[in-house]
Amino acid sequence: MKILYISLVTASLIYAEEINSFPSYQGFRGVINTPNSEVMKEGEFEFLYTNQVEDLTNQHRTSSNSLSSEFRDNKTQKNYYLNIGVLPNLDLNFQYAYGFDDVANLKHLSNRVVNAKYKIPFIPNDLFHVAVGIQDIGGGNPYIGNKYAVISKKFNIFRTSLGYAKGDSTDSIDGIFGSIEYQPLSWLQLAGEYDTKEWNGAIKAQYATKIGEQKVNLGLMAKSSLDYNDVYFGIYVNMPFENRNVPLNKEINSSPTHLKSIENLKLSNISSYVKDDIHYFEYENTLYAHNDIDALGLVLGTLATNTKAKNIVVSIKKANIIQYTIKTNTKEYKEFLETGKFRSNLLSFTEYSNQKQSEHKHSDRFKPTLTLQPDFVLVDGGEYSKVMDYTLALQAELSMRLAKGTILSGRYNIPLTMTDNFDDNGIFDYRNRNKTTAEIDQVLLSQYFQIDLPYRWISLLQVGQFDRKLTGGSFESEVSTLDGKHSLIFKASKLKDDMYKNMDRYYEENRDEQLISYKYYSDILNSNIKLTAGDFLYGDSGSSISLERYFNDTSLRFDLSHTEHRYKGTNTLGIVTLNIPFGTKKRLKTPYIDIQGGDMTYVKRKTIVSEGTNSYALPHHLKEVDNSFTLEKYYLNNNRFHPAYIKSNYNRLRNVFVGN
Repeated sequence: MKILYISLVTASLIYAEEINSFPSYQGFRGVINTPNSEVMKEGEFEFLYTNQVEDLTNQHRTSSNSLSSEFRDNKTQKNYYLNIGVLPNLDLNFQYAYGFDDVANLKHLSNRVVNAKYKIPFIPNDLFHVAVGIQDIGGGNPYIGNKYAVISKKFNIFRTSLGYAKGDSTDSIDGIFGSIEYQPLSWLQLAGEYDTKEWNGAIKAQYATKIGEQKVNLGLMAKSSLDYNDVYFGIYVNMPFENRNVPLNKEINSSPTHLKSIENLKLSNISSYVKDDIHYFEYENTLYAHNDIDALGLVLGTLATNTKAKNIVVSIKKANIIQYTIKTNTKEYKEFLETGKFRSNLLSFTEYSNQKQSEHKHSDRFKPTLTLQPDFVLVDGGEYSKVMDYTLALQAELSMRLAKGTILSGRYNIPLTMTDNFDDNGIFDYRNRNKTTAEIDQVLLSQYFQIDLPYRWISLLQVGQFDRKLTGGSFESEVSTLDGKHSLIFKASKLKDDMYKNMDRYYEENRDEQLISYKYYSDILNSNIKLTAGDFLYGDSGSSISLERYFNDTSLRFDLSHTEHRYKGTNTLGIVTLNIPFGTKKRLKTPYIDIQGGDMTYVKRKTIVSEGTNSYALPHHLKEVDNSFTLEKYYLNNNRFHPAYIKSNYNRLRNVFVGN
């Protein structure tokens, strides 16, 4: 501890920069165990690990002496956090903590916690900042739960904070707390605090780098206390994602792509011709792996900077079915490329179609696509084991278009590593349908149908093996307004389960799904809001609401549901799903096969309970038929490729072309 305080004094003599915001040992933006008034930026993601042993209860203290060091003797603890900047001024963090007493051979803590923090807007930066927050939303752990308010003031390289917390019991942070932070260098921060129980000091360091095009901040923290000499560490990975692409600050001096080479862009099902001063162009995106808007931006930019036609009409296809037709004025779109200024009527989604049956080039029929992606299941409940349980597999999915709207696909699942509890007959074997050996676990025939009406109507019929020992058929249909903002979805599935019928968990051989949903796209939030009701796949019936936000190619989804199961009772469940693109931006194209990356998905579930009740994870509640070729994932490109999304993310149309 003396070394820590000496470092504080020494570093104060070094030239400093304006203070930034770093994570705390409780996940939220803060000092050590107490918050300051700062929050994460919108679209910012962070994974944090600490080994701090919490001084959980006042029964280990006396009026004359703090016995927190004795409480920490022979104890270890692992704390895992997922911190997210969800909205402007609002961040959430999800915590799993597990503590173990090596002498008594007993756990002293096992907890899943959801925390929220909101920074009050409209306060000038040169005055002060105020934030309010809550720890352990919907939980019942008296050692963690509290509500707080904090005010912070920055003095260039210093930040001071003062706050008050009302704990769910006197064992949690409860009372007045205060802190001071000092940043001698852009990458180094020093801090001290009183957290209503102890005086703490900490050093935090951060290193900024890039992985590909993605900015990444790597951090290391160390802390100790006047009451004990042990040093606890924390490490984190921070990834700032943008909610909208920032326009490129450069003009187009020459066309990155020439019209004569547009057929060599490695797009598919291309048709191109000029008639009545309109350049008609049809294509299907088989170039960009993650977002169809990139191909649209490349096509529109190439046509606008090269064609002599007055107007451009582009038809975008999926499985060789026309999804949308877009009309734009050539001169106006070229002006948008040069200046970055977007007019609301620049793109009009019309009922134009090809007036001429021209030859289609670069057909993707019978050409296979190999998609590689990780399959990751994490059980952070710790109800039965000392550590977090996980399984990691590689999924290799081969797909091929056989005819218009018809796709045949097969998936090979290769387990890479797993903890013992995922083994055959292990406690968590049912969480990934007992996939302990490499095998083909999915074979599907998918047929898409689109009906031309004043509203867009697309349907999908799938038959085959949906997962290991899960076979049958599924139908889904979606009707939406032409701008894509409002949608009504119906799903019905009937599957035979040859695995769980013999397992004393869900008792059912047949899986019947009947769901109806309403979906609304908010261009302000760049998000889809979805209401769903009906019978879910594994026997629970009820309703749910979800919010899915898009940060470039990364998406973050929140689900809150209330369902009933005749064997498992009534449950209120919260789910957070994070999808991060896996692999390169573009496909690897060869004459015989295309190769691309899928998504890396992390799912965290929490049953919302009353105080004192265990929050056991319910892995199959709120489950729907899900695969790479559902309407939402494939046809709608992860539920975002529609007119409203395209117009809301117009900067990306320009950036992908200018930066090509």
